[in-house]
Amino acid sequence: MKRSFSIFSFVVIAAMMLTACGGGAVAGTGGDKIAGAKAEGQVISYGMSDDWVNLGETWKTIEGKYGIVHTDTDMTSAEQITRLLAEKDAPVMDVADIGYDFLGNLLSENLAATYKNANWEKIPDQFKDPDGRWASAYWGAIAFLVNKDLVTNIPQIWDDLLKPEYKDMVCSRDPRVSTYATASVLAAAYAHGGGESNVQPGLDFFKQLRDGGNLRQGVVLNVASVQKGECPIAMVYDFDGFAKRDATGLPLEVVIPKDATVGMLFAQYLNAKAPHPNAGQLALDFFYSDEGQVLFAKGYAHPTRDVTLPADIAAKQIPESAYTNLHFPQSLDSFSAAVKNIVEGWNAIVGGT
Repeated sequence: MKRSFSIFSFVVIAAMMLTACGGGAVAGTGGDKIAGAKAEGQVISYGMSDDWVNLGETWKTIEGKYGIVHTDTDMTSAEQITRLLAEKDAPVMDVADIGYDFLGNLLSENLAATYKNANWEKIPDQFKDPDGRWASAYWGAIAFLVNKDLVTNIPQIWDDLLKPEYKDMVCSRDPRVSTYATASVLAAAYAHGGGESNVQPGLDFFKQLRDGGNLRQGVVLNVASVQKGECPIAMVYDFDGFAKRDATGLPLEVVIPKDATVGMLFAQYLNAKAPHPNAGQLALDFFYSDEGQVLFAKGYAHPTRDVTLPADIAAKQIPESAYTNLHFPQSLDSFSAAVKNIVEGWNAIVGGT
């Protein structure tokens, strides 16, 4: 039987040719985009593993909705930049999730495509790039994760962590390599009269915490260390604290410090040379849809769009009243400068070790 050559066939073949050539982030629109994604057959992400902010359920939903297969390679934001630069001539990744503190590097290297997702106009300006190179689907606030089996008095403010009863009990990460820790230093700075333009009060606090012996040394802050009781008090994002509670089954309490916390943004973007651009764009569209935003909230993250959460999901969130001293990055430039100052200040504290 003679096969007719339809417009649909042309879209599919063109998408397949684009995929084979690694031709960059050029995609169709509407139904053409869905057809193109099915022809591409897959979407590849970096730093968006199943155990992070309910992404496992999110990716399964995307797979079922568009008939594509998802694959992720878990990596840090710094590793993303390195990998993308190495893969410029043979691109692999389509979409990624990157910490706000690494956006400057991403943009300066022209690694992100310009794409305004289907719900772009519904995203507040503070959570998106005016040129469409990135947007933030969710945020998380710095919190204290407290093991109530090991800690009798629950700390409520930053200075509580300096109390003698918390000797060798407080865990954090290294702010030179971890956004967790960078944001923690910045939150401590806000709590002591500083901020993005003056991070020194935060550095002074952590030096006092370290010199006094309350900041535990030589322990990697992760699910295993929390589960083994090695981190009675840990500085984490609020959503990650709840995830660790669920993963360990321990009596862990997530506390938003009353004197100051920092809301850290996590940005999603399309690779400038995405080998599966239709699938990548559809994934971004879904992240910012009502359904996608609710799924992030199901993973305890805070959606950036104003969406109505189902009652059972809303009931698991910390009340908004707990975030009275919440500070978001003021701008990419000012936050990047603050991170640089924190890294330099931390080197002075630890002597480069």
